[in-house]
Amino acid sequence: MINLLPLQEKKEIMTRKKLKLVLIFEIGLLLFLISGYLALFSVKAYLGGKTDAEKTNLSQRQKEVDQKTISDFEKDIEELNRKLKRVESFYENQISLAKVLEQIYENLPSGAYLTSFSSSYGSKINVAGFILTKEELLTFKKNLEKIKEFKEIDFPLVNWVSSKDVEFYFTFEVIK
Repeated sequence: MINLLPLQEKKEIMTRKKLKLVLIFEIGLLLFLISGYLALFSVKAYLGGKTDAEKTNLSQRQKEVDQKTISDFEKDIEELNRKLKRVESFYENQISLAKVLEQIYENLPSGAYLTSFSSSYGSKINVAGFILTKEELLTFKKNLEKIKEFKEIDFPLVNWVSSKDVEFYFTFEVIK
């Protein structure tokens, strides 16, 4: 085939061919960029959805953990309160032995002294000691009976046998 077209037209045809190639290249490039943008947009949308779902899931689990932690903490507090109530009840039912001893010593005559002091279950107290005369022992007993916190004061008959250098013991209960 022989090309008989003038040089000017050949150049125009060549220019048109080049323009078509450039146009095809530009359209291909534009389609590539659009498809790349759409692909990136779909990945972004997918990851955004996954991220939101994970945030929601994390938030829900955090609320569950917070609720569990709070309920465990409340249970611990309730248990401690029960223990404190038991301790408080124990101490409320205790007798102040220091106060009891103080009241006994206030009424103990001079020259007399205590040799033993013991406390058993509850408010029962045993006391033993030495006193110079039976009359001082009788006065001591009467003074103890005047103390309103002491009840059921028991001085056994053995205490009254000797008239001098009396070794005595007695028991009593303390009213709380």
